[in-house]
Amino acid sequence: MALEDRKKRKGQTASTIAEAERMVSDQVPPNRREEMLEYLKLFGYKPERTILQVHIVGFFNKRRVGARAVEKRQATAKRYGGTTFVVVGRTHDPSIMDLVIKPRKKPEQTSPGYVGYLWKNKDPQNRPPHEILPLDFTPTHVPYPQDWKNMFATKGFMIALHVPASFAKDKNRLSRALYQAGKNADVKQRWDFIDQIRSAGYGQEQDPLNILKIRLAKGEISQTEYEKLRQTLAA
Repeated sequence: MALEDRKKRKGQTASTIAEAERMVSDQVPPNRREEMLEYLKLFGYKPERTILQVHIVGFFNKRRVGARAVEKRQATAKRYGGTTFVVVGRTHDPSIMDLVIKPRKKPEQTSPGYVGYLWKNKDPQNRPPHEILPLDFTPTHVPYPQDWKNMFATKGFMIALHVPASFAKDKNRLSRALYQAGKNADVKQRWDFIDQIRSAGYGQEQDPLNILKIRLAKGEISQTEYEKLRQTLAA
């Protein structure tokens, strides 16, 4: 009897989640997946190559690391002008736990909240990550709807990725721009804030030459420095 009760509760839970997902789908624009793609591109996302990590909210980066790992992390940040890891959004849809590729490392070697990752090369259907993310995915700094949170009733999952090394230095500026543009946005409506971010010069940061052009326009480097760096890239 206990086994039958558990199966019944599991079936009811799956049905509840499916109903919540249908409601979310009805409340967002039909091109939401395209908006997800354009948003992730702000961070240098490439559908064919980028890996998205999934972490349970509240447990992110909690693993204790040794002195050597800390030194390596600091050296990397110094080399690139910033860290390359960034949280890009969140979801409360628990179905993501069934969609990720489970980590191969032992539990004690990973963050306790690390669920797994999304990567086209490992997906059974060869789908890029933005096509797998649940439709309730909400960008960083955009408020997550309380009614969605009540429907899914989970702690939540953070979505993170490694930005291109060449973009690490500009990551914090992009985050500030997103905060200004997204804090009053409604995730259920069109993501017009993406256009605001692009107008500020972001969206093509993954191209080193574009980065140089933007830095030149902002006065961060001189014309001489620009030409020297441009020639280095072209070599």
